[in-house]
Amino acid sequence: MIRGIHATVIGDSHIRRHTVCQDSSGVYADEDFGIAVVADGHGSAKHFRSDVGSRFAVKISVELLKKYMSQPDFKNQFKQHPEFILQQMEKQILMKWREAVEEYHKENPLQDEERGSLTEEEMARMRIPVIYGSTVLIAVMAEGFSFGLLLGDGGFVVLSRKGRIFIPVEDPNSHANYTSSLCNTNACLYFQHWYSEEEPAAMFVSTDGLFKSFASEEDFLKYHGLIVQMLGDPEKAKKSLKKNFEKRTREGSGDDISIALIYEDRE
Repeated sequence: MIRGIHATVIGDSHIRRHTVCQDSSGVYADEDFGIAVVADGHGSAKHFRSDVGSRFAVKISVELLKKYMSQPDFKNQFKQHPEFILQQMEKQILMKWREAVEEYHKENPLQDEERGSLTEEEMARMRIPVIYGSTVLIAVMAEGFSFGLLLGDGGFVVLSRKGRIFIPVEDPNSHANYTSSLCNTNACLYFQHWYSEEEPAAMFVSTDGLFKSFASEEDFLKYHGLIVQMLGDPEKAKKSLKKNFEKRTREGSGDDISIALIYEDRE
Protein backbone atom coordinates (compact mmCIF):
# COMPACT_ATOMS: atom_id res chain seq x y z
CA MET A 1 0.00 0.00 0.00
CA ILE A 2 1.26 3.46 -0.91
CA ARG A 3 0.23 6.45 1.16
CA GLY A 4 0.73 10.17 0.78
CA ILE A 5 0.49 13.42 2.68
CA HIS A 6 0.90 17.05 1.69
CA ALA A 7 1.09 20.36 3.50
CA THR A 8 1.15 24.03 2.46
CA VAL A 9 1.59 27.12 4.62
CA ILE A 10 1.45 30.76 3.61
CA GLY A 11 4.71 32.68 3.80
CA ASP A 12 5.28 35.11 6.64
CA SER A 13 6.12 37.87 4.15
CA HIS A 14 2.77 37.23 2.40
CA ILE A 15 0.95 37.60 5.69
CA ARG A 16 2.72 40.89 6.40
CA ARG A 17 2.00 42.22 2.90
CA HIS A 18 -1.60 40.93 2.96
CA THR A 19 -1.06 38.83 -0.17
CA VAL A 20 -2.36 35.33 -0.90
CA CYS A 21 -0.49 32.05 -0.66
CA GLN A 22 0.88 31.22 -4.12
CA ASP A 23 1.85 27.60 -3.34
CA SER A 24 -0.30 24.53 -3.93
CA SER A 25 0.19 20.85 -3.13
CA GLY A 26 -1.62 17.55 -3.57
CA VAL A 27 -1.30 13.77 -3.44
CA TYR A 28 -3.08 10.70 -4.71
CA ALA A 29 -2.29 7.25 -3.35
CA ASP A 30 -3.83 3.78 -3.48
CA GLU A 31 -2.65 0.18 -3.30
CA ASP A 32 -1.06 0.35 -6.76
CA PHE A 33 0.62 3.74 -7.09
CA GLY A 34 1.17 7.18 -5.56
CA ILE A 35 1.44 10.69 -7.00
CA ALA A 36 2.81 13.76 -5.19
CA VAL A 37 2.72 17.28 -6.67
CA VAL A 38 3.68 20.78 -5.55
CA ALA A 39 3.54 24.05 -7.47
CA ASP A 40 4.90 27.50 -6.66
CA GLY A 41 3.22 30.51 -8.22
CA HIS A 42 5.63 33.32 -9.03
CA GLY A 43 5.69 36.35 -6.78
CA SER A 44 6.53 39.26 -9.09
CA ALA A 45 3.97 41.85 -10.15
CA LYS A 46 3.23 40.46 -13.61
CA HIS A 47 2.24 37.04 -12.19
CA PHE A 48 -0.63 38.40 -10.12
CA ARG A 49 -2.86 35.34 -10.60
CA SER A 50 -0.11 32.80 -9.96
CA ASP A 51 -2.04 31.32 -7.03
CA VAL A 52 -4.63 30.19 -9.58
CA GLY A 53 -1.88 28.93 -11.87
CA SER A 54 -0.33 26.80 -9.13
CA ARG A 55 -3.71 25.26 -8.21
CA PHE A 56 -4.28 24.29 -11.83
CA ALA A 57 -0.75 22.85 -12.06
CA VAL A 58 -1.41 20.49 -9.14
CA LYS A 59 -4.94 19.50 -10.19
CA ILE A 60 -4.03 18.84 -13.82
CA SER A 61 -0.87 16.90 -12.96
CA VAL A 62 -2.67 14.59 -10.52
CA GLU A 63 -5.54 13.95 -12.93
CA LEU A 64 -3.29 13.30 -15.92
CA LEU A 65 -0.90 11.00 -14.05
CA LYS A 66 -3.81 9.01 -12.59
CA LYS A 67 -5.03 8.31 -16.13
CA TYR A 68 -1.60 7.17 -17.24
CA MET A 69 -0.96 5.00 -14.19
CA SER A 70 -4.42 3.39 -14.36
CA GLN A 71 -3.83 1.95 -17.82
CA PRO A 72 -3.48 -1.87 -17.54
CA ASP A 73 -0.33 -2.05 -19.68
CA PHE A 74 1.29 1.20 -18.53
CA LYS A 75 4.11 -0.45 -16.56
CA ASN A 76 5.28 -2.48 -19.55
CA GLN A 77 4.93 0.47 -21.92
CA PHE A 78 6.85 2.72 -19.58
CA LYS A 79 9.72 0.28 -19.15
CA GLN A 80 10.02 -0.06 -22.92
CA HIS A 81 9.82 3.66 -23.76
CA PRO A 82 10.46 5.76 -20.62
CA GLU A 83 11.95 8.82 -22.32
CA PHE A 84 9.18 9.05 -24.90
CA ILE A 85 6.40 8.64 -22.33
CA LEU A 86 7.89 11.18 -19.93
CA GLN A 87 8.22 13.71 -22.73
CA GLN A 88 4.60 13.10 -23.71
CA MET A 89 3.53 13.67 -20.11
CA GLU A 90 5.42 16.96 -20.00
CA LYS A 91 3.80 18.17 -23.22
CA GLN A 92 0.33 17.22 -22.04
CA ILE A 93 0.72 18.83 -18.60
CA LEU A 94 1.84 22.02 -20.28
CA MET A 95 -0.94 21.96 -22.89
CA LYS A 96 -3.69 21.23 -20.37
CA TRP A 97 -2.39 23.87 -17.95
CA ARG A 98 -2.41 26.52 -20.67
CA GLU A 99 -5.90 25.52 -21.78
CA ALA A 100 -7.09 25.76 -18.16
CA VAL A 101 -5.66 29.23 -17.50
CA GLU A 102 -6.94 30.55 -20.84
CA GLU A 103 -10.43 29.27 -20.03
CA TYR A 104 -10.28 30.68 -16.49
CA HIS A 105 -9.17 34.02 -17.93
CA LYS A 106 -12.18 34.15 -20.26
CA GLU A 107 -14.58 33.34 -17.46
CA ASN A 108 -12.96 35.73 -14.96
CA PRO A 109 -12.13 39.05 -16.67
CA LEU A 110 -9.36 41.09 -15.11
CA GLN A 111 -10.31 43.79 -12.63
CA ASP A 112 -8.48 47.12 -12.72
CA GLU A 113 -7.19 46.70 -9.17
CA GLU A 114 -5.56 43.35 -10.01
CA ARG A 115 -2.90 44.77 -12.31
CA GLY A 116 -1.40 46.89 -9.54
CA SER A 117 1.36 49.14 -10.87
CA LEU A 118 1.36 47.57 -14.35
CA THR A 119 0.42 50.01 -17.11
CA GLU A 120 -2.16 49.31 -19.80
CA GLU A 121 0.68 49.17 -22.33
CA GLU A 122 2.50 46.54 -20.26
CA MET A 123 -0.69 44.54 -19.91
CA ALA A 124 -1.34 44.68 -23.66
CA ARG A 125 2.08 43.16 -24.37
CA MET A 126 1.72 40.38 -21.80
CA ARG A 127 0.74 36.85 -22.77
CA ILE A 128 -2.12 35.47 -20.66
CA PRO A 129 -0.16 32.47 -19.26
CA VAL A 130 2.40 34.87 -17.74
CA ILE A 131 -0.23 36.21 -15.35
CA TYR A 132 -0.66 32.66 -13.98
CA GLY A 133 3.03 31.62 -13.98
CA SER A 134 3.97 28.66 -11.79
CA THR A 135 6.51 25.89 -11.31
CA VAL A 136 5.48 22.23 -10.97
CA LEU A 137 7.28 19.27 -9.37
CA ILE A 138 5.89 15.73 -9.54
CA ALA A 139 6.89 12.38 -7.99
CA VAL A 140 5.31 9.04 -8.92
CA MET A 141 5.99 5.59 -7.48
CA ALA A 142 4.56 2.14 -8.14
CA GLU A 143 5.65 -1.47 -7.82
CA GLY A 144 8.81 -1.95 -9.87
CA PHE A 145 9.37 1.61 -11.08
CA SER A 146 9.28 5.30 -10.17
CA PHE A 147 9.79 8.66 -11.88
CA GLY A 148 9.74 12.40 -11.39
CA LEU A 149 9.04 15.48 -13.51
CA LEU A 150 9.98 19.03 -12.63
CA LEU A 151 9.81 22.45 -14.17
CA GLY A 152 11.35 25.15 -12.01
CA ASP A 153 13.12 25.37 -8.68
CA GLY A 154 12.22 23.38 -5.59
CA GLY A 155 13.25 20.08 -4.05
CA PHE A 156 12.91 16.55 -5.43
CA VAL A 157 14.18 13.95 -2.95
CA VAL A 158 14.19 10.15 -2.98
CA LEU A 159 14.64 7.73 -0.09
CA SER A 160 15.87 4.36 -1.37
CA ARG A 161 14.91 1.05 0.23
CA LYS A 162 18.49 0.86 1.53
CA GLY A 163 18.07 4.15 3.41
CA ARG A 164 19.95 6.47 1.05
CA ILE A 165 18.44 9.95 0.78
CA PHE A 166 19.38 11.83 -2.38
CA ILE A 167 18.39 14.43 -4.97
CA PRO A 168 18.22 12.62 -8.34
CA VAL A 169 17.53 15.64 -10.55
CA GLU A 170 17.35 19.44 -10.36
CA ASP A 171 16.40 22.23 -12.74
CA PRO A 172 19.73 23.59 -14.09
CA ASN A 173 17.99 26.59 -15.62
CA SER A 174 16.75 28.02 -12.31
CA HIS A 175 19.17 30.30 -10.48
CA ALA A 176 19.16 33.41 -8.28
CA ASN A 177 15.75 35.06 -8.79
CA TYR A 178 14.97 33.19 -12.04
CA THR A 179 13.03 29.95 -12.31
CA SER A 180 11.74 27.91 -15.24
CA SER A 181 7.97 28.14 -15.51
CA LEU A 182 4.86 26.73 -17.11
CA CYS A 183 4.36 30.19 -18.58
CA ASN A 184 7.66 30.18 -20.51
CA THR A 185 7.14 30.35 -24.27
CA ASN A 186 9.25 27.21 -24.81
CA ALA A 187 8.53 25.58 -21.44
CA CYS A 188 8.73 22.01 -22.83
CA LEU A 189 12.46 22.51 -23.37
CA TYR A 190 12.99 23.22 -19.67
CA PHE A 191 11.27 20.19 -18.12
CA GLN A 192 13.61 17.80 -16.33
CA HIS A 193 12.82 14.19 -15.52
CA TRP A 194 14.22 11.11 -13.79
CA TYR A 195 13.14 7.51 -13.63
CA SER A 196 14.19 4.25 -12.03
CA GLU A 197 13.21 0.59 -12.36
CA GLU A 198 13.04 0.41 -8.59
CA GLU A 199 10.32 1.36 -6.14
CA PRO A 200 11.85 3.61 -3.47
CA ALA A 201 10.76 3.72 0.15
CA ALA A 202 9.59 7.34 -0.21
CA MET A 203 9.61 10.30 -2.60
CA PHE A 204 9.26 14.00 -1.75
CA VAL A 205 8.65 17.16 -3.74
CA SER A 206 8.74 20.62 -2.15
CA THR A 207 8.70 24.26 -3.19
CA ASP A 208 11.84 26.38 -2.85
CA GLY A 209 10.55 27.99 0.35
CA LEU A 210 11.55 24.81 2.17
CA PHE A 211 15.05 24.46 0.70
CA LYS A 212 15.80 28.12 1.37
CA SER A 213 15.05 27.62 5.07
CA PHE A 214 18.13 25.39 5.48
CA ALA A 215 21.77 26.41 5.69
CA SER A 216 22.97 23.56 3.47
CA GLU A 217 21.84 20.76 1.18
CA GLU A 218 23.05 18.29 3.80
CA ASP A 219 20.69 19.75 6.41
CA PHE A 220 17.87 19.77 3.86
CA LEU A 221 18.32 16.05 3.19
CA LYS A 222 18.61 15.20 6.90
CA TYR A 223 15.25 16.88 7.45
CA HIS A 224 13.64 14.40 5.05
CA GLY A 225 15.01 11.58 7.17
CA LEU A 226 13.27 13.11 10.19
CA ILE A 227 10.01 13.31 8.25
CA VAL A 228 10.19 9.58 7.51
CA GLN A 229 10.37 8.85 11.22
CA MET A 230 7.01 10.61 11.71
CA LEU A 231 5.05 8.65 9.10
CA GLY A 232 3.68 6.07 11.53
CA ASP A 233 0.92 8.61 12.24
CA PRO A 234 0.18 10.50 8.98
CA GLU A 235 -2.28 13.00 10.47
CA LYS A 236 0.09 13.89 13.28
CA ALA A 237 2.94 14.15 10.77
CA LYS A 238 0.96 16.60 8.63
CA LYS A 239 0.17 18.79 11.64
CA SER A 240 3.82 18.71 12.72
CA LEU A 241 4.99 19.67 9.23
CA LYS A 242 2.63 22.65 9.09
CA LYS A 243 3.71 23.83 12.52
CA ASN A 244 7.38 23.49 11.56
CA PHE A 245 6.84 25.26 8.23
CA GLU A 246 5.15 28.18 9.98
CA LYS A 247 8.23 28.54 12.17
CA ARG A 248 10.59 28.20 9.21
CA THR A 249 8.88 30.85 7.10
CA ARG A 250 8.67 33.19 10.09
CA GLU A 251 12.35 32.81 10.99
CA GLY A 252 13.71 32.20 7.48
CA SER A 253 12.90 33.30 3.95
CA GLY A 254 9.34 34.42 4.62
CA ASP A 255 8.22 32.44 1.54
CA ASP A 256 5.29 30.05 1.15
CA ILE A 257 6.31 26.45 1.89
CA SER A 258 4.80 23.26 0.46
CA ILE A 259 5.66 19.58 0.52
CA ALA A 260 4.01 16.50 -0.93
CA LEU A 261 5.28 12.99 -0.30
CA ILE A 262 4.42 9.41 -1.10
CA TYR A 263 5.74 6.39 0.72
CA GLU A 264 5.34 2.66 1.11
CA ASP A 265 3.25 1.67 4.10
CA ARG A 266 4.60 -1.68 5.25
CA GLU A 267 2.15 -2.17 8.11
